[in-house]
Amino acid sequence: MFSDMGPVELFAAIPVALLILSAPSIVAYRRKVQRLRPVIVVNVIGAFTGLFWFVALFMAVSMRTRDSDPTPPADEHLAP
Repeated sequence: MFSDMGPVELFAAIPVALLILSAPSIVAYRRKVQRLRPVIVVNVIGAFTGLFWFVALFMAVSMRTRDSDPTPPADEHLAP
């Protein structure tokens, strides 16, 4: 399969593979999870094993996100 790849295909496949391998970190960053560093560490370690990659993806999807404003917004229509 890889023996038929030329240099152009190889240079196109490398960024795609890196994007797929870093998907859990990207998801965690976009979701603004509270503990981003553990997700990145597990992702870097797990990128080569496969199993930990799925753990990192699960962490990125299920972790609690940071609130941009910890105080709830005041409802204007309830104000006296």
